[in-house]
Amino acid sequence: MDNGKRINRRILFFACVLVLMLSLLILRLFYIQIIEGKGYAKRAASQRMLDLPLDVSRGQIYDRNMIPLTGRTVVNSLVVFPAIVDDKDTAARLISEITNLSDRDAVLLLEGDSRPIKLSIADGKEDRTIPEEVKGLMIVKDVVRYDDDSVARHLIGYVDGTDRIGRAGLEKLYHYYLAGQRDVSIAAMVDGSKRLIPGLGYKARVNSEDIEYYNLALTIDYHIQRVVEEVMDKKRINGAVVVLDVGSGEVLAMASRPDYRQDSVGDYLDGKNGELLNKAIQQYNLGSIFKIVVTAALLERNLVNPFEKVYCPGYTYVGDIQVKCSSFEDGGHGELNIYEAFARSCNTFYIEMGKRVGGEAIIRLAQEFGYGSITGINPFEEQPGLLPDINQVYKADIGNLSIGQGKILVTPIQVADMTNTIANNGIRKVPTVVKGLVSENGKLIQAAEKTKPEQIISPFVAMEIRKMMEMVVEEGTGKAAAIEGWEGSAGKTSSAQTGQRIGESEIVHAWFTGYVPKVRPKYVITVMAENGKSGGSVAAPVFRDIAQGILDLGDRH
Repeated sequence: MDNGKRINRRILFFACVLVLMLSLLILRLFYIQIIEGKGYAKRAASQRMLDLPLDVSRGQIYDRNMIPLTGRTVVNSLVVFPAIVDDKDTAARLISEITNLSDRDAVLLLEGDSRPIKLSIADGKEDRTIPEEVKGLMIVKDVVRYDDDSVARHLIGYVDGTDRIGRAGLEKLYHYYLAGQRDVSIAAMVDGSKRLIPGLGYKARVNSEDIEYYNLALTIDYHIQRVVEEVMDKKRINGAVVVLDVGSGEVLAMASRPDYRQDSVGDYLDGKNGELLNKAIQQYNLGSIFKIVVTAALLERNLVNPFEKVYCPGYTYVGDIQVKCSSFEDGGHGELNIYEAFARSCNTFYIEMGKRVGGEAIIRLAQEFGYGSITGINPFEEQPGLLPDINQVYKADIGNLSIGQGKILVTPIQVADMTNTIANNGIRKVPTVVKGLVSENGKLIQAAEKTKPEQIISPFVAMEIRKMMEMVVEEGTGKAAAIEGWEGSAGKTSSAQTGQRIGESEIVHAWFTGYVPKVRPKYVITVMAENGKSGGSVAAPVFRDIAQGILDLGDRH
């Protein structure tokens, strides 16, 4: 009886061990086939693939109407898999015929490295096909991110062609969202002897486990952007232009010159002409446009009667220093009120008014308008500008401060921001350039944050300044900014001295900032021409032509 029990226990023990071993084996098979099956399958398949990564697999950038600003061009490219070419003579001849390679270079390519290679197809050869019997060659569709027709290049920036990382502009600022982690390649399915597997051949390969990228929608209007760039190029303007939508504060166009090619950045690294700088967010001397701030400070504090006259002999004194007015050679402007002084950009009047309001009040209001801090368009590259230290504004500085000279530096986007505040009856709407992340069909996935609008000056003061800006175009220094139709325009000129020289000539930046139409403003346009000398004769005509070009676009705007 005892022997029988012991035998039964042993049988039971071995049965349990067997069941346990079978269970572990089943679990292991489940783990390999189900859980790790895809990984093993991928590794096994990769051993039978010759991969060639295609152009940067990256989210596209669109304008406000989902018109692409990147990836606008699709071209054919020749992909060569040297390892599976069986007839090298025929393949080399075809490569030479389809691309710009010589016969010798085509042969060397096939005899060299066995890794896949992508070649550009020569002009006029885009329609060539590869005979089916020629192995190792294929033509693929390839998206070109930047082309000769690209716009807004300084705003968009560029991607490093080597490591696919955004190096400038919005490509850098939004690299994490645009890049994702997604690889697209062309794969040749081969056997162990590197022979093309019948029925499988070439395949587009996408890593489905990678993180999907996003597309970026901007506030830019493609058609307005093109108008701006065409005008700048036609008039050979080096500098920047910013166009804002008055109602929203959104950037409709932002252009910088001289331009550059996004796929040939290495050609501009000497930096002599500033081709890689987005000058719309770089700081410059401003000049008389700053009189808008002084005017607002005076009117907000009721420190000037609109009908009060000040005599301008062509100069004035700040302490012992004589400051000349633009009318110095003509013997002065004579008596004028604030409207006339603004329209004619009288330095004498504004220096006297600056003494009255004081430097601290002017600087505090300038800060509220946005000067001295970035708008946030691109924190990586945007400069904050410069204002005098509010605690160190001495009486001797008031002369320069009142006419926008001295320790004042601003960016074109800041000037457009201030102008938009005036056009919006004193309400500041901080400019934005990104609408948000979007899907391929334009569905908004995540909207960009916006700053809450803020009343900077009273509507009454804004309306009075608008009247002055109208006078600038109608009878003052900005007559060249007048346009036909649209009920006219309004604005302010600047010819900003820098204290820098080229040879015997001083560098003077030309500015014009204004809005159209003058009655119910829709667009703010700010123009800055580096060393343009005269705001009235150089920058104002650029404003006019851009405004007219936008008007000519028709009802869609």
